[in-house]
Amino acid sequence: MPLFDLFKKAPKKELTKAPQKELLKSSMTDDSLFSPEMQKKRYEAATEFMKIFQERMPLVGGKPHAGTVLSTAARLAGTSLYRSINKKDIAPGVIVLSEEVNEAYPQLLNLFAFYCKQNGMDVMARPLVTKFPQQDKPLMEVAQVQAEYQDQYDEVMRKHGLDYLNGARAGMVVCSIIFQYHCTVAKDIDPYVATGIVAMGVVEGAKTAPPPFRPGGPISSVSEEKVRNKNRLVLGERDAAIQEALDNGGVFIDLNPMVLKTLQQGNIDPYIIYEQALKNQIDAKIPRIDFVKADVDKLFDEWKSQVDAPIHVRLILWLKNNAPTYGYEQNGNSWILKQ
Repeated sequence: MPLFDLFKKAPKKELTKAPQKELLKSSMTDDSLFSPEMQKKRYEAATEFMKIFQERMPLVGGKPHAGTVLSTAARLAGTSLYRSINKKDIAPGVIVLSEEVNEAYPQLLNLFAFYCKQNGMDVMARPLVTKFPQQDKPLMEVAQVQAEYQDQYDEVMRKHGLDYLNGARAGMVVCSIIFQYHCTVAKDIDPYVATGIVAMGVVEGAKTAPPPFRPGGPISSVSEEKVRNKNRLVLGERDAAIQEALDNGGVFIDLNPMVLKTLQQGNIDPYIIYEQALKNQIDAKIPRIDFVKADVDKLFDEWKSQVDAPIHVRLILWLKNNAPTYGYEQNGNSWILKQ
C-alpha cells in the first residue's frame, strides 16, 4: 500500500476532543495548537507534502528505507522549529545550542506520540531508544536533507498559511503517517527504534543551521526577448549549455552563486540540486531535453560504472535509468516526451 493511500485512510481526529489533550496542553503554550482552523491547515499541508515526498523518498533496493524517511521528515520539522526560534544569519551546518530549542522539541515529540496513540501505538511506553541497529540508521546527513527538501517543504507550509512553528507541527503529522506505514504495514522497523529516530531527527534539524532558501530556485532561463524555444531543457557542460540556450533558446540549469557557495561550505554535493531541477522540468512535462556538445551513449558507456562522473554525465545516467518511467524516449542526444 502506498504511504499516501494510508494517509488518506487515517482518521482525522481533532485534538480538542481527544482524551490526551491535557497531556499536550501541559507542554504547549501556543493556543494555535488547538485551533480547528489551524489543525485543518496542518493536516492539508501534511497531505500535500506527503504527495511530493512519496515521489522523492530515499530508496534502498527499490523500497523506502524506514530510518532514512523517518529521519528526513523529522529533520524537516526540526528545521522549521529552528527557523521559528533563530533569526540570526548563521553559516549553514553550524550547531546552534539553544535553551528555547531544548524546551520546544519535547513538545513536538509529545505531539508525535499523541498522533501515534490515536492510531493505537503508545510509543512512550518504553524509554526512548538512542542507539539504532545498523540497518535502521539514516543514510542521509542533516545538510543533505535540508538542501534536498527544505525549499519544497517550506513552500507547502507557506501555501497553507503556516508559520514555522506550525510547519514543524505539520511535520509531526507527516512523521506519524510514515511511522504507521513502516511499523504496522511494512513492519520493517521496530516502533521504538522508529520513535527514537524521529526524536533524534527533530533535535538534529532544530539545532543545525540550514542553508538559505534558493532565491527563485536553481533553474534559470534566458530573458524573454531572446527565448525562441521555451519547450526544451538544455543540458551539457555548464558553459556549452548556457551558450546554446542564449543562441537558440531554451531553459538551462545553473546554480545561484550564493547557493553554490552554501553547498560547498556544507560539503554538500551540488548534483542533488541539478537532479531536482531536472525532475521539476520533467514533472512540468517539458517536451524535450537536449544535450549539447555531448555524445550521450558514449558518455554513458564511459562512466556507467564510475561514481565520480561530472554532473552532466550523472544526469545522463539518471535519464537512462528513469526517463522511460516518465514517458520520455531517447532520440540521439535528446529525450523526447512521447505523445
